[in-house]
Amino acid sequence: MELKPVLNTFVEFKDYKNIFPSEFVNQMLNREICSLVGNKIKFKVTGLLIYNNTFIIIFPKSHKIPKVEKDLKENIQILLSVLIKYKNSAHLSLEEVNLLGGNNGGNTESIITAYNLINDYINNGILMKEMRITSEKYNGNTNWSATINKKNPLFTGKSVIYTETVSRKTVRDRQNLLIKLHEYCVYKSVEKYGWLLGIPLELGKIEMPCDIRYAMNFLQIELNSTFVERELIVIQLIKDFLSGIELINNEAKLEVLATPYFYLVWEAICSQIFKNQYKKLRQTIPRLKWEIESNAAVKPQRPDIMFLNKQKMYVLDAKYYNTDMNLPGWHDVVKQLFYASTIFNHIKSENFKSNDPIIKKQTKCIKKVENAFLFPTSDEVAIKYIGKVNIENNDEFDSIKAYKINTLLAMKCYIRKVEYNFVKTLIDDLDYREKNVTLS
Repeated sequence: MELKPVLNTFVEFKDYKNIFPSEFVNQMLNREICSLVGNKIKFKVTGLLIYNNTFIIIFPKSHKIPKVEKDLKENIQILLSVLIKYKNSAHLSLEEVNLLGGNNGGNTESIITAYNLINDYINNGILMKEMRITSEKYNGNTNWSATINKKNPLFTGKSVIYTETVSRKTVRDRQNLLIKLHEYCVYKSVEKYGWLLGIPLELGKIEMPCDIRYAMNFLQIELNSTFVERELIVIQLIKDFLSGIELINNEAKLEVLATPYFYLVWEAICSQIFKNQYKKLRQTIPRLKWEIESNAAVKPQRPDIMFLNKQKMYVLDAKYYNTDMNLPGWHDVVKQLFYASTIFNHIKSENFKSNDPIIKKQTKCIKKVENAFLFPTSDEVAIKYIGKVNIENNDEFDSIKAYKINTLLAMKCYIRKVEYNFVKTLIDDLDYREKNVTLS
């Protein structure tokens, strides 16, 4: 029977009435997960918190929390998959790694360990341990050594015939302790987190096959004696899971799979869905020329997203803003305008050099650098033009267009759950507005 946890849902940086026990709130305050003013609590992270079988989901800004349970669970599964992918693909600070479930091998029965156990099980099944059985009853490869030693042959002329043979057969060792421990950990992972990850509990009830301390010693021996890559990974996951069960006061432990830096996740999402070519195009960004006696490092320009299409270069800035509450200020706007202006001047300069002949050929054809801000939204349309920004009395700069991106669709594309051509939609809209200037 699946556990029935308590589920609460919130949106990051919104005020809510505090309904939580003081010891839980104090743990969150100590880890700067939330802020508390009077009886109002505000979450400063996006992701999942678990405390005493209470599951708290904090969605990103501008997210519309579904009222239908099926849709809500799908939204939760998408958010968790996004955070897990982000954790595995980004270079994170120690603080962020700890908030996102810790490092692998962190000796914790956490959702990360359970997720990895379940994911491996879905893709590969339970570990296989084999044993060889020799018997007269099996049809298999003949064990000639055993046959010659145990059976009497018939002699016909110059031939020797064995009418009865001993065969050997390799079968799965279902009683192997490692297999039983693997089955138990997968069962417990699905029992606790399966509903959250969209995985039904299909295994029958499985009990812990031995004492945890004995299991830990056994697993260490197995870990030291195997050279099979998958077994090494799974055994370590089993160890981590069982270590977490063994922790004292486990029920009062706060589990966290969240980040206070969802703006970085938003940048990673937009970078993927808009097919970022920054690594190839960074050579088109001019460098600062300091004339000073110093060996200090100079921080270069670093646009979020760059890509080429036909005779245009696109420079996009993923902004994790709720546009009803805040808009990018002077620094962000000027920086984006400066990117477009300096990059265009640089690639058109006679001194521009490129080690990549394809990039050099493409940049020669560039007639314009397009600029755009990308904001998250719960609006149903995939990409929605919402306006533009420029600096008054400075008509030499082109406006920066502003677009809202459907966050849920973007997250689905980020984890490859669905496909949508954001690049084409954005380019088509920008081209349409250029041809119909009054619309912009």
